[in-house]
Amino acid sequence: MMLSRHRHALLVNGLEQQAAPLGASAHFQLYPLTATPLADEFIIIHEFSASQIDNNLGYYVVSELLPLLAAHRRRVDSGYSEQDEFERSVGDIVRSMAGNERRAWWLFYANTLNATQNSAGLGQPPGRSDEAASDFISLFGAIYRYALELIEALPAAASPPTVLDAATCFGFFPLLLARVRAATLGEIAGCDLNPALMAFAADYASHDGLTSVQFGVADILTDDIERELAPLSARFDVVTALHLLEHLEFEHTEKAVANLWRLTARRLIIAVPLEETPNPRYGHRQVFDRERLLALGRTLGGPFEYFEHHGGWLVIDRPHATVRPAKLPLAV
Repeated sequence: MMLSRHRHALLVNGLEQQAAPLGASAHFQLYPLTATPLADEFIIIHEFSASQIDNNLGYYVVSELLPLLAAHRRRVDSGYSEQDEFERSVGDIVRSMAGNERRAWWLFYANTLNATQNSAGLGQPPGRSDEAASDFISLFGAIYRYALELIEALPAAASPPTVLDAATCFGFFPLLLARVRAATLGEIAGCDLNPALMAFAADYASHDGLTSVQFGVADILTDDIERELAPLSARFDVVTALHLLEHLEFEHTEKAVANLWRLTARRLIIAVPLEETPNPRYGHRQVFDRERLLALGRTLGGPFEYFEHHGGWLVIDRPHATVRPAKLPLAV
């Protein structure tokens, strides 16, 4: 059970008067849900205010809550993977902030997009302070800003470039593009295998009045990915895969990249973390380095470049849409 100190103050105060916590961190306190000594069921109190409900929750869940739960569980196997625990915990915190689940997720999206927009240097909408732009948000703010620069480095064409963000998760990158570049881009879309996430993203886009972005459910490993993307376009000028490949099994990687290449009319942009070992809490299953990304680039038949900027990047162009390396933004 997840309780917010700010929203459930009476319940939290009553609980604190009855017992001491089993354990605590900067943002969480852990209490037993029942008096049964061997029951691994807990009441979790979190300290986040409404303005802190954003994608940085994942950082605090990984660095504080999951170790706290692991330290006080009596059973070695909880029945959930580390990724399951991570996703469930973030969702429980978000839902604890409002009686209406849609409003809770609107808060999460608005806070995340505002802070990411600020962190990426794309202008900060009102209602969000600078203090939120850290950890996950600052990392992905830098990644999204660089991906946008790679899109804008394409030569001018008869029509604005269309963009698909594959395995978009919460849809933050397409939503950010719709916020800051709707006037200079064509169709903006995101797809993911998880229909619940696509429903959240589409619902927030409607709530925020972002009419230039669409979301669809698609499996990037399917043999008929073009059909799955309907009613979105079957091909996009730019396809982005930002921190996607590390979530796949090693043997599925080449097929996924080949499918993304089939959807790409001009430029495929791939970004991955550079890790020594896969991080299971985020669902990572494999690692990449420069040589592995370059090897993937060689399989596609177009000119490609490798960069490092908060991870490794592989940028592959269709031969007729080649951009010389000097025109690409420099990574740091």
